[in-house]
Amino acid sequence: MFGLVFRLLWRVMVFCVAVIIAYATFFLLVPLLDAQLHILAVLIILYVWIAYVALPGLIRVWRVAIKPDHIPLYVTTSDGWASDPVNIAIVCRSERQLVRIMNEAGWMVADKVTVRSMLRMSWATIWNKPYPTAPFSSLYLFDRRQDIGFQIQEGNPPTPRHRHHVRFWRLRKEDPMITVHQTYWEKLFHGFVQGRREIWIGAATHDVAPFAFRTRNLQITHQIDSDTTRERDFILASLKATGKLRRTSTLHSGQRLAFRGQTFGVNIVTDGSLKVAQLGRPVPNLGKRRKTKP
Repeated sequence: MFGLVFRLLWRVMVFCVAVIIAYATFFLLVPLLDAQLHILAVLIILYVWIAYVALPGLIRVWRVAIKPDHIPLYVTTSDGWASDPVNIAIVCRSERQLVRIMNEAGWMVADKVTVRSMLRMSWATIWNKPYPTAPFSSLYLFDRRQDIGFQIQEGNPPTPRHRHHVRFWRLRKEDPMITVHQTYWEKLFHGFVQGRREIWIGAATHDVAPFAFRTRNLQITHQIDSDTTRERDFILASLKATGKLRRTSTLHSGQRLAFRGQTFGVNIVTDGSLKVAQLGRPVPNLGKRRKTKP
């Protein structure tokens, strides 16, 4: 009962904040700008204010108290909105081994997000210029942003406009979400953590268009291919080509999943399964040995 009342009061408060923001925007900010600037400049400032300040701020207010608490089938934006499906996991000895084998497969590590890297990324995207280690936006799993990301860019020349990419989070027992669903995760990866092995959970998607608008706040972003299963298979094929893919297994971690993507016109559908790739040299097939003459 208390939880229901709290949610109702919180929604009323968020609605009031939304009304205040709308009033301040259209009855205070717009008249002030219109009296001093050209209409085009007013529209640009208004778009930036709504898409990058007002709406994200409102959504964050909503998510402060009402946070998702579920066994992750997808990663989320900083505001808790569903983004990319969790569809791959890598079992390896260390991050160093993961980076080395992904590099051998043709994948480049994404730069960290800084002002400089984002400006370079914007320049490369707008003017179709190469930037093979372009940064990724931050997505969240286990209540933290990705630990590392990899990409293969496409095009002539290859640029950030079109790229295969995957974000990875190292599975750590101290993560809050792991603690809540400890039994689930232990059962899911039983048999993969023998010895000194690390598990990296990934969300793989394919950028197919350089510009699209997010449905929740109209921010500019890339548009992804709705068939994320195909992107997962692309990663596995690239790892197999290195000769360092020891074994691939399928974990049916969830049901078939369908949800609206971040951008207009993209509806993501995935089978809900998790492909687990174990890195290391392939196990030789000893089941069929040729008989040799004495």
